[in-house]
Amino acid sequence: MELRTLRYFLAVCEYGTMSHAAEALHVTQPALSRQIAALERELGTPLLERHSRSVTPTEQGLYLRRRAQEIVGLADQTASELTHGANIVEGDIFIGAGESEGLRVIARHVRTFREQYPGVRFHLHSGNAPDLIERLEHGVDDFSVLMSYPDVDRYAHLRLDPTDAWGVLMRNDDPLVAREAVSPVDLLDAPLIVPERHAKGDKLTGLLATWFEERAAEANIAATYNLAYNGALLVREGVGRMLTFDGLTTVGPGTGLEFRLLFPPLVSTIDLAWKRGVPLGDAAQRFLSHIRAT
Repeated sequence: MELRTLRYFLAVCEYGTMSHAAEALHVTQPALSRQIAALERELGTPLLERHSRSVTPTEQGLYLRRRAQEIVGLADQTASELTHGANIVEGDIFIGAGESEGLRVIARHVRTFREQYPGVRFHLHSGNAPDLIERLEHGVDDFSVLMSYPDVDRYAHLRLDPTDAWGVLMRNDDPLVAREAVSPVDLLDAPLIVPERHAKGDKLTGLLATWFEERAAEANIAATYNLAYNGALLVREGVGRMLTFDGLTTVGPGTGLEFRLLFPPLVSTIDLAWKRGVPLGDAAQRFLSHIRAT
């Protein structure tokens, strides 16, 4: 597979038609069609479903699109790092992160770092832990911001100063709004919406299961989420109460939502992680040194 052909395939997936993709790539439509057909022959599988006015990726095409995005992104990152002069700090830094107030710390470092090196660009990718780890393992991201990741010692990592405090997001007409904090027993009388990494089937796992202790099996899991924004929509519609980090969702007057911290307190540590034994690019290494120094 040639890198150019993968770029062509990604363009077709993005634009949905051969003609629009060819126009964006500044090639003729027949030439683009031949390249895609040659790629399908090389891989021995159809990658696109041809319709009268559009094309859509097949199941195999969806898999290739995800892999091609990683390959092309890594190639661009490598080329950027190799082509910049040693005396000029430029390039791209890729950071994967879950939803966390701890990212504010990284954001502050990004701001101060770019004041010194304005030629460096940062690219943030939001995802859950399995997604972030996969990107880190494949070299797509330089760093991952992980919250209480159980296998973080597999990676080189830097413990960030803040921690994420857990609490419950609820509608403003919920009886628990009257409480200053919420205990495990308070949460057993209504459905719960929990992060997908803390649930397996209808059972709680990880930190949340530990916090509930012997009452964990009584928790009624109505739904799971991986983005707090979408989970909050379920709360607004009355699906249940959501266990989440403090600060991820706007609450108070006009929002219809309220947040209360858990008691006993439950917090998640935050680590900036990168692969052991794999040299970072110049810009990424300088950024890491900047964080350590400040």
